[in-house]
Amino acid sequence: MSISNKQFWDYWKNGMYEDALHCAVEEEKSQKQNRLQTMLFGTPEQLKQTAAISTVSAGEFIYDLVMINPTVVTGLDFARTEDLSSLFTLSQFSSQIDTTVLTGDMAQLQGYVAEQMIAAELQAKGHDVEFPEDSNNPSWDILVDGQPFQVKNLANPDGVREHLETYPDIPVYVNEELAPYFEGNPNVYVSNISRDEVIDATSTTITHADDLLDFEIPWIAAGVSSIYNIKRVWKDNVAINQAVFNIVSDTSSRVVLGALGQKAGIVAGTMLFGPAGGITGAMFGAFAGASQGGRLSTGIRRAFSKKQEKEMNEAMDDLIRKVISQIDQKLSIKKGKIEKLREEMVSSKANNAVWEDIERRYKGEVAYLTNRKEELNTINESIKKGSMLVIDLLPNVMAIITKSGVHSFSLQSEIKRLQQKTNQYMKKI
Repeated sequence: MSISNKQFWDYWKNGMYEDALHCAVEEEKSQKQNRLQTMLFGTPEQLKQTAAISTVSAGEFIYDLVMINPTVVTGLDFARTEDLSSLFTLSQFSSQIDTTVLTGDMAQLQGYVAEQMIAAELQAKGHDVEFPEDSNNPSWDILVDGQPFQVKNLANPDGVREHLETYPDIPVYVNEELAPYFEGNPNVYVSNISRDEVIDATSTTITHADDLLDFEIPWIAAGVSSIYNIKRVWKDNVAINQAVFNIVSDTSSRVVLGALGQKAGIVAGTMLFGPAGGITGAMFGAFAGASQGGRLSTGIRRAFSKKQEKEMNEAMDDLIRKVISQIDQKLSIKKGKIEKLREEMVSSKANNAVWEDIERRYKGEVAYLTNRKEELNTINESIKKGSMLVIDLLPNVMAIITKSGVHSFSLQSEIKRLQQKTNQYMKKI
């Protein structure tokens, strides 16, 4: 069962729904270190210092599941344990795939598994993921913050190349094994999911299913704690600020990517900021000296570089305004999802308790994104007034962008322009 905590089910069967939703999904056990966490933020001990890992409640678990696809609750009464259990099975998502052809060929099912696992990873990073209503859509598989993406989980790059030739305007997420084939390609994004993990999740869960429609959706099969540890890290101010500072300043750190060697900054930059992020790690290398005033005082710097400073300010303004517009779009997507969810949920005591918990979490997400907008607006105003330099605010802005969950695909041109103008400014001073 996807929620394995016995106390949850005891509460649920006795109608104590609010208490049940506060229970942990899994009974306390040792946390398995996630590879993405290790890459970005170090060892489990270092993660604990930032409180990045915490217990996953059943309420949060259900919220994240239904917000990926609000229609999965259609006709469900959460008071019936069989309905609650079925929420976590393929039967609730079967419209996405043709189940009649899966018994002879696992390829389609593995593709579906990859989509669900990547959707969970992206949502954990703060993105808003949607699936198409019509599964017969050859050009894209998922919407990420409103942007169509294809998902490919393949043993060789040929299928990805074919997609890029046929649909050059539709970016694609690939499994991590294919990353070396598409380094620097602006339309290829690398997931933290490996092909072996997808195959293992598919074969393991289908082996334990009574029939195909009892197959538990793969992001659950892949492990709850793994996905949520990513989520905790992405929302942790200390960890993200430290990671972004080290990427932008091109410095090494024992906490961030220390074990990955010379390419660490580029790897992390790409992970946080997309293909343009690889350039970030290389082009902002002089940031630390310039921003700390090690070469010239602020007054002298500005006297020698007025033109470059103006262009850098304009580039930062373009980036911030683009991020804010994307945040507004994310808020619109969330509103549409919550309205759809409210329409689909039937009335019952259990459903009302679930809805109240969902609505509370939704309002918290809206407040979180609204705060990020306010932070960016405040920074932009200070730059326009001349009270702060872009170079001094750069890591903070990039950290806010990361925490806002705005997908980097929509920001690539603005990031590249800011890189260029910042580089020109640093050379001038």
